[in-house]
This record gives sequence, C-alpha cells and structure tokens, in this order.
Amino acid sequence: MTFQDARQILAALLEEHGETENLAVTVSSRALTPEEAIGNPDRKDFPLLHGKEVLMQAEIDGFAGQAFTGDPLVFEGLVKDVLELDPDRPGHQALLIATLNALARKMGKTDRTIHCVNNEPEECAALVCSFLREKYGPCRVGIIGYQPALLEACSKEFGPDHVFITDLNPDNIGQTRYGVEVWDGATDTDRLINSAEVLLITGTVLANGTYQPILNSVGNKPYYFYGTTCAAVASINQIPRLCFKSK
Repeated sequence: MTFQDARQILAALLEEHGETENLAVTVSSRALTPEEAIGNPDRKDFPLLHGKEVLMQAEIDGFAGQAFTGDPLVFEGLVKDVLELDPDRPGHQALLIATLNALARKMGKTDRTIHCVNNEPEECAALVCSFLREKYGPCRVGIIGYQPALLEACSKEFGPDHVFITDLNPDNIGQTRYGVEVWDGATDTDRLINSAEVLLITGTVLANGTYQPILNSVGNKPYYFYGTTCAAVASINQIPRLCFKSK
C-alpha cells in the first residue's frame, strides 16, 4: 500500500466531500491554552505546559481536529485554501494536519482527534505498556519524540536499558530522563530503530515534515503512531495507532 501524505489525503477528502468550490466548508484555527489542551495534570513536565509546543485546533462545522506545533498561527478561511499555503512553514503543516483531522472526523473517516487531559496521558501510557507487554513480551522499545509519561511508563515496565528515545528539542537532547538518555532525533533515529524491537512514533512527525526518513528506515519492524496529531493520516493509511484516552 502506497503511503498517502496529509496533503494528498486532504485533497482527496475535499473532492469526496463535494463542496470544494463553494463557501459551505470553512475552518478556523487557533492555539489552545495549556489548560484547554491538557487540563491540569499532576505531573508538570509536559512540553505543552512550558510553551515548547502548542496544540493547534481546527474546527469544521463543529468537528475539531488538532495538531502539535512550535509555530502557532491563526487562520480562518476555506478548507481548500489550506492546500495553497506554503508547506515549508511548520505552522502551515500543522494547520493542514489539524484541518485534515477535523474534516476526516466530520466525514467519519477517523476518530479520537482531541487530546486527552489531566492525568489521562499517564493512564494511556500504562495501557500502551500493557499492550506492548502482552503482544511482544519483554521487548526493546524505541520512542521517537519525547513524551514524558510514555517514557517513564516504558522505563518502569521494560527497564531503562531496554528503552531508547530521540527528540528534536535541544533542551532534551543529551539529558537522562527516567534513566534513559535522550538521543538527537536529527542524527540518532537510525541508531534507535536498529536498537529497538518495536517502535512508538509521535504523530508530530507528520506535522513537522520529518516522517518520511523515519518510515523509510523502519523496514519490517512493528511500529505504532501515538497521539491525536496523526489521527487521519494513520486511519487512511491503515497504520496502527495507540491513543487510548483521546476523545
């Protein structure tokens, strides 16, 4: 099966929706406040709480889609206009992803497009670990993208020597978190893939344009996207997603 990227999927869904050229379909987006995005979790090390990333939300006829980005922007216009925005700007990529998630949710093509809140990320992380343990046993887990609740849960479940993680945030790279050194996502992702037996990939890579080299390197290893950012792209491409507490 050929991988369809977000731009291809959005164009196809617009054509299927049948209102591409009239004004019936509009989208507005904005960056959510930390409380709107993730509530009030007990743990305080989520990037959302420190302004490192924001959650962009697009709404189409009352259906919401979200995407993480470090380049928030405000947009209101036609869905088809999103396809004309400069794809090299990260905020435009995130807007496209959020818009796609909203339209796919409206059309019944995907679900769970709203981020979980409060302590649900930790509950989700525990469920992800239980899933991996049941399916793969005491495996080596590679996590692409820093998500503290998921990293901590995997480190406890499988042992820090059996968990590997990469990230692009320079504040994380080289640091040891929950017993695991954070490797550089720009240079160490192949190293991570080679070290792990199963991979957990943040859906944010679909919004920041870094997904293609990752998918090219995965080979036959089992992998799962996690999070709400990748909801529509994962559904349309029939890629398994672990996201147990999203709405």
